[in-house]
Amino acid sequence: MITDSEGMRKVEKSSGLSTARLMEKAGAAVFDALTKEMPPNTQALVLCGKGNNGGDGFVLARLLAAAGYAVSVYACEGTPVSKEALAAYHKLPAGCLLKKQKIDAALESADVIVDAVYGYGYHGALSKEDTQLFAKVNASGKDVFSIDINSGCEADTGRYDRDAIRSRITYAMDCWKPFHLLRKDHGMFEKTEVLSLDLPHADTRFHEMNEDLFFRNFPKKKEDAYKGTYGKTLLIGGCYGMAGAVCLNILGAKTVGAPYINVALPEEIYAPAAAHFITPVFHPFGHETMHEVVEPLISSAAAIGFGSGAVYMDHKEDCLDLILQTSRCPVVLDAEALRMLKQNTYILKFVKAPVILTPHIAEFADIVNQPLEVVQDNKMEIVRKFAADYKVILVLKGPNTIVVSPSGDCYINQSGNQALAQAGSGDVLTGIMSAMLSMTRDVFTAVIMAVWLHGYLADLGIETHSIQGFSLDAYPHLMDQLFRKHGL
Repeated sequence: MITDSEGMRKVEKSSGLSTARLMEKAGAAVFDALTKEMPPNTQALVLCGKGNNGGDGFVLARLLAAAGYAVSVYACEGTPVSKEALAAYHKLPAGCLLKKQKIDAALESADVIVDAVYGYGYHGALSKEDTQLFAKVNASGKDVFSIDINSGCEADTGRYDRDAIRSRITYAMDCWKPFHLLRKDHGMFEKTEVLSLDLPHADTRFHEMNEDLFFRNFPKKKEDAYKGTYGKTLLIGGCYGMAGAVCLNILGAKTVGAPYINVALPEEIYAPAAAHFITPVFHPFGHETMHEVVEPLISSAAAIGFGSGAVYMDHKEDCLDLILQTSRCPVVLDAEALRMLKQNTYILKFVKAPVILTPHIAEFADIVNQPLEVVQDNKMEIVRKFAADYKVILVLKGPNTIVVSPSGDCYINQSGNQALAQAGSGDVLTGIMSAMLSMTRDVFTAVIMAVWLHGYLADLGIETHSIQGFSLDAYPHLMDQLFRKHGL
């Protein structure tokens, strides 16, 4: 399960357990996991804050001491403020609490450091004292473990202070938080483990995707299926010098087995595209014929992908207007289509079809007219607000791609690797997504499936290909192996 800080408060409240009991369960869960990483003679230093996360640390320290480990505890902010954390503080064995002047020596002698300073309620900036201490922890070279959220990081946004504590393992308490799923963005831990507290899970707006869920939702061809069973996927894009972009759209759509692909493209790139692919139906248009070629294709499409490689396409603005004004099927906008929305986003409010935008973070910063660093630091909030304001599904591409619906549903992708950091990768995603939208009834689910698959095939690909030399042409073969595995 994935939830944010508000959802976690609801989970804890609905459990019927007291705060003190929750602390005991959390401390015991971390003890069980941590002692698998620690030999019996390990010397541990537990850093505790003044809140409930610190209370978890006090419980852990007590259990470690009872098990015979050498334990030191430093209350970073002094005496705990909650009565439950204070009670756990007073149960610590005599002699394990450190005074401030002893912390440097304890950092030096410890084999393991446990970070229990701040939990999922942390927001804001670190104090000068925190900054100095955390910098020493990060420079110590010791094995560091964080309880739930690395101190100095925010659970819901992935925002982090540059001096936040970095860990080898972060133990997510009971369920994932958005912070854990944004690891590729912040790099605050090497890995994370979810420790079950056996709490009742409430409904959540965060979605998950994996191989089992993908094939549970993927439409299987019935015996009476024909080429039009799943509708027609319409891809529009390309221009002179950028025929490859629309070809990669086609490659993506063919990867997932789109049975009927229409491709509208400028006449000057028809020959290279048609020479590369023989199964799509091509609809070339010239300077005066865009409208008459594209309009009937829109009316018969089950999903549309537009914008890849359309930088110098004749009448590209007219084409975008035509799609947004007349389409009633899902529309994926990528690349040049996104650039045309800059200072023109108001038109999205009048579109009757589901619209999916697929910017990377620089493109999105342009669309919202905000500095790149502001968007990077506040992407979860800005993405959600934009999706709600303009009633679109926003796919913010990045190391951990974020997908948000107008109603606030969210997916943070975990698949993919740096092999996808190459030109054309986004064009393949547009093709995969357009095809999935043609074949899958639920729009948000189809978008999630496409984002996950795009990354997952790259994960499979680097098992037999190098990261540096990974070719996007491998996608159909990799997917065919996956289809065969699942009997499709």
